[in-house]
This record gives sequence, C-alpha cells and structure tokens, in this order.
Amino acid sequence: MPIPAAVAQPNYERIALWPALPVTTRGQPLQLSASPKGDTFLYTNGRSVVIRDLAKPEIASEYTGHSVPTTVARYSPSGYYIASADERGNVRIWDSTQPEQILKSDFPVLSGRINDLAWDSDSKRIIAVGDGRDKFGHAFLFDTGSSVGEIIGHSKVANAVSIRPNRPFRAVTCSDDMTVNFYHGTPYKFTHSISDHSRFVSTVRYAPSGAYFASGALDGKIFLYDGATGTKVKEITAENAHAGGIFALAWSADSRQFITSSADATVKLWDVETSQVVTTWNIDPAGGAPIEHQQVGNLWAGSWLVSASLNGQFNYLDQASGTVSRIVHGHSKNITTMAYDATSRNLYTASYDGNVRKWSEEDWSTGAVPVAGASEHTNQVSQLALSGDREVADVFTVSMDDTSRAVAGATFVDSATVKLPAQPTSVAVTAAPTRYVATVDGLVLVGADGTVAPIAEVPEASVVAASFDRSLLAVAADKTVRVYNVDTASGVVAAWDSPVATCENARAAVTALAFSPDASLLAVGDAGSKIHVYDVAAGGAVKLHQWVFHTARVTSVSWAADGLHAVSTSLDTSVIVWSVERPMKHVIIRNAHTEAATAAAFVDADVVVSAGNDSAIKHWKIKTMP
Repeated sequence: MPIPAAVAQPNYERIALWPALPVTTRGQPLQLSASPKGDTFLYTNGRSVVIRDLAKPEIASEYTGHSVPTTVARYSPSGYYIASADERGNVRIWDSTQPEQILKSDFPVLSGRINDLAWDSDSKRIIAVGDGRDKFGHAFLFDTGSSVGEIIGHSKVANAVSIRPNRPFRAVTCSDDMTVNFYHGTPYKFTHSISDHSRFVSTVRYAPSGAYFASGALDGKIFLYDGATGTKVKEITAENAHAGGIFALAWSADSRQFITSSADATVKLWDVETSQVVTTWNIDPAGGAPIEHQQVGNLWAGSWLVSASLNGQFNYLDQASGTVSRIVHGHSKNITTMAYDATSRNLYTASYDGNVRKWSEEDWSTGAVPVAGASEHTNQVSQLALSGDREVADVFTVSMDDTSRAVAGATFVDSATVKLPAQPTSVAVTAAPTRYVATVDGLVLVGADGTVAPIAEVPEASVVAASFDRSLLAVAADKTVRVYNVDTASGVVAAWDSPVATCENARAAVTALAFSPDASLLAVGDAGSKIHVYDVAAGGAVKLHQWVFHTARVTSVSWAADGLHAVSTSLDTSVIVWSVERPMKHVIIRNAHTEAATAAAFVDADVVVSAGNDSAIKHWKIKTMP
C-alpha cells in the first residue's frame, strides 16, 4: 500500500553530524551534563542541544526545539528525559530515549536567561536558576509545572544549582551576589545564606553521596559544606591551588574526590579528606595561559574526565598519566565558508571568529584539526578556495582582517600571507599562488611573488570564481557576471576588454558563482534567492532558469563531479540538490541547519556535506538523485 503523500518520507537522510562546540562567554561557567549511564553528555550552542558520545565524540545528535538560543541541558536521573532551557527563561522537557525526541512539557520559568538546572533524584522536580525581573530561581514539577517551593534570597543573577541526591532533600544555589544559599525541601524553603566567598560564586555541586557539597568562585577558593545542614566543614586549599577563578566543579562517583576547572588554564583533582591536589592538568601547551585556554566547564562520568576551554574545545583528561589524552576541536561560531578537495578527500571549513579547520572524509572519527601558523586570521574568513596545485598549497583564504593566506595540510604558509588594500569578499586561484581577490574597492591580483596589483579595468567586484582547469575566471559586479580567459601558465587575465561570456539575467546582486567541472556551465546565485545557469561557450546565454526554490539569499553553489547535478545553500536554512537534465526536479532539505546554511559540496555521487551558521557540519545521503 503506498504511503500517503501527507506522510511521505523525505528523499534524503542525515548520515553524519559533526556538531558545534559549545558557545562560551568569558567570565561565565559552561554547564555540561553526563547521562546517568555515563555514555553521553550534553551541552548547548545556539538553538541546539547537542548530545555527544563520550567514547566516540564523532557520534552525535541534536535537539532543535527551542526558538531562541539555549543555555543549559540536564539529564533526569532516570535517563528518560532531558530538560533544556534558553535565554528567554523557558524550560522544555523531552524524551531522551527515542529519536523523535517527543516533547513532554514546556514551561516559561523565569523572565530572563536560565543559567543552570537540577533534577531531584525522583526525576519529578526541577529547580532552574538564572536571571529575571522578579526572581532568580524557580522550583517546579516536571510534568505540570506546579510550584514546589520558593527559590529566594539572592540579590543578583544565580549561576548554578544542585539538589541533594537523597532524602531529606536539600538544595543549594550560588550567585553573583557572592553568596551560596541553602534550602530545605520539599517544598523548597530558604533557610540561610553563606557568605564565605569574596567574588562571584560560579559553581556549587552536591557529592553523589549527599554527605557534602562544594562551592567554587572567581576568588579561586573552594569551600566544603555539610550536605544536610549547610554548615561549613572546611576550606579546601593547598600550596599548588588555582591561581585564577574557578568556574566548574565535578565529583567522582565515590564522593572522595572532585575536579575543578579554572581561569588559570588548569584542571585540578582534589582529595576531599586531605584537601590536597592529587593531579594537575595544564591545558595551555605554551604555558602562557592565554585567554582561550581558560577552563570554564567540566564533567566526571565513570572513567571519563572532560574539561571545556573558553575556545569551546573539549579536553579529555587521563587520570593515570596526568596528561590530556584527546582534544576535540571544531567550530563554536558561525561557519562562513567551506572547500572540499575530492583528491585528498579533505574538507576545510572556516568561521566567523577566523578559525580554519581541516577534516578528513576518509576518517571522520579523527575530528577537526586546527589550521595553525606563526600568524593566523584575527577576523571572519570570508571564503576558502581550492589551490589546484597541492605542491604549493591546499587552499587559499581571504578574511575580514584584510589578508589572504595559504594553507598546506593543517598549517598556514606564513610566507604566502598577503596584506590586501581593502576588505576582501571572495578569492579565486588561477595558478597557485597567483589569485584574484574581490574587495570592497574592486578586483586585485595577487602575483606569484606576493605583489598586489589593482585591476583598473574592473573597479567593482563582489564574487570571483575560477574554473576547475584554471582557464576561466568569472567576476561578478552587482547583477552582472563576466567570464575571462586565463593564461594557465601565469594565471593572469590578458584581455579584460574581451570577456568570453557576459551573464546579465540576475534580478538581484550576485552572491555565489560556480563553474561546472568541464567549465561549460556557470551557476550564478543571487540575493533574491534565484539561481541561473549559463552556457559559457554560447557567450553567457541562459541555459537554465528553473532553479528558483530557495526563499532567501543564495549563499553557495557547488557542482557534482558528473556535472549533471549541483547543490546550493541559502539564508533560508535549506540545502537543495538540483538537476541539469531535469531542471524542475530537485531535493530540498528544509531546515538543514537551525540557522542560515552557508556552504555545501558533493563528497560522493549521492552524498553532500553542508555547513551553517549553527556551527555544525552535516552529511546528507540523497536516496534518489533528481
């Protein structure tokens, strides 16, 4: 019996997700949550809640039910539900056991950002804390939202909350008002405030046994308290204590030890009985404790000890050796551009914060490798372009820091860095390292010797693209695209007054260009959501005009190796696979990303990879090509 059209299955399947790293904010703790089984963990980025495997972090899924940026997510002790919260003070409780992630409850809890959540051991009650106009915390039942007490006593934003995991129930919260508040439950009632810290209190956590709870603050101090009464037991300190503020604390399963993460770029393992530091992990490899290596979040789940850096990377800590056994890299900011090399099967991505990453399609489990060098981009990378000559470099970049750089493997070729006369928008490599760069002041040529020469004949250029064989260069200015012959030996256009094709049918400013593999066709995307395909040999005659199913600015176009299909992305968050032979046939992956989709490429005949402003990279299997 055929499936009714209303419930027809999509003609695509997401087969892989490399999720965003968490969004972090300097001076604020990052909340991580491990599952009760200790096999997965949670964090947030944008409107997504990321669920990631601890043993194999390349295995991940996401929840995208929030309409505004998420802030924290926590597993229930039963493991059946996840509670996630957002910047508007909403809490959503959803099924963690099924791929459909069915929503159980949705409550407006606070009038502002929620910073932390805690479940009680019955998996029935939740306390949320954060910012609000009238209160900084709320206790409620997970299924009805009914209040189960009052979370009062703070005068400033609350940063963390923890509930005693056994009876009689107790709860603790901490705040920017430099206090830790203690509550009896249930219903939860404020009993007293603790003022041992002298700066913002970032974290407070109950031990699994419930016998103690500990607090950490930006004054670098740690205090231990009785779990039932809230009375201070002692300050935990040592000669080799943290030299910076403490952002996160996580207990061992036996409640005898805990780890702390600090702004001094270290993680320390403490023995509760002796108050001594057992192990110190220095996350800053150079030893200078730069800001990006500040440790802002952590978790301890079974044998897994993980700490998060301010730059979003996850550091897996080996307790036996005292070393970092693995670092999980990626992007935490909008991915702005992407380039895929079919020969090496390497994928290069770059983001709003200037980071460039290299991924291996042969072994996706290796994750991202940061591209590094003596000097790196300091602002948004606007475009990546394949070199065409891997002996020179793999890709070339242009950035809003007004430079163009070369990348070989996972290293910036510092000798090939060029300072540009104006802010660049696009780059095309014609004979590496020779390249043409579109800037806000017009087109410039970067010669093989690194010299930069403005092209007087092209005073306006917004997007450029080179054909795969480097024999053609397309230059877009507003709504018009001109195609020029290139000398393949020098990479230079000799006759600017004699374009071989002129394409003038765009109805809005051109935003994306791509030659087909044999250079016979040129796909042109525009700000009005349309894509035209032009016949280059025919002087720029329109070949196809039916690729019109985006609803916002086209951000990229890329061709399949067969030259018969293309894939495009758009601000409308969708990815569309198109057909040349059947131009009205297409496959639309709606809401492929939670934010704008910014780049896509074919990695196999029926597999495309896409990236977006949600900082995620996704692989899509097209079941039947159009």
